[in-house]
Amino acid sequence: STAPPLRVSLLTSAHIVLQSTRFMSALPGDEVTLDCSMAAGVRMSSYIMYWYKQDHYGEPIQFIIKENDKPTQNYEAILNTNDNRFSLKVSKVTAQDSVTYYCAAGHSEARTAYFGNGTKLTVLDRDIAEPKVKILQPSGIETRCKKTITLVCVAENFYPDHVSITWTLGDKEIKENVATDPYATEDKKNFFRKTSRLKVSKKEFKPQNKYICTVSMYNGTQPIFEIAKEINGIEGISLDVN
Repeated sequence: STAPPLRVSLLTSAHIVLQSTRFMSALPGDEVTLDCSMAAGVRMSSYIMYWYKQDHYGEPIQFIIKENDKPTQNYEAILNTNDNRFSLKVSKVTAQDSVTYYCAAGHSEARTAYFGNGTKLTVLDRDIAEPKVKILQPSGIETRCKKTITLVCVAENFYPDHVSITWTLGDKEIKENVATDPYATEDKKNFFRKTSRLKVSKKEFKPQNKYICTVSMYNGTQPIFEIAKEINGIEGISLDVN
């Protein structure tokens, strides 16, 4: 089956097409079902629904199947407009199925589609390895000469690359001045590494402020590991890392 060339609409995609599961793991030979739904008040029946895949971050997306297409050897699209749900069934998965799957909603007369955030599937080839987490101390030059310091949280030696990193101050999540790697990098031993950087003003880097980096590893919607490290601010150059 053919798919129309689509222009990704980034502004509103996350608000229309929802993929609640960001990460999934499976074993070779398993059957996997990926789901997407529509935002409240948006009817799936008003759109043509598609599934796409992307092998690696930054590479082009590839069309897989759309609603009402006949199943192929590996893929079946299942549309349930009553429940506002569109599913992709992937049968007998192999390592080649370890990609990110995107659900999309489009109109036949317009070459624009709204994409979900994607679900990354890893077909496991070895045991899961939980991340090792540390916070790197800001440099002496930074603490002496600059108005801001950078805290770097490093997660490494994990498999698969199903982690998210969040920063909190006390019990409040920090979303501003945070730069997290868009994807994990793989080392020669096929383990993964990901970093997140938080810029903090020197004024805020006080002893009573505790900055916490939490690394969560997922299979499905729930984390299977959550590892937190913390650092307390101290006036001047001396820094206390736990």
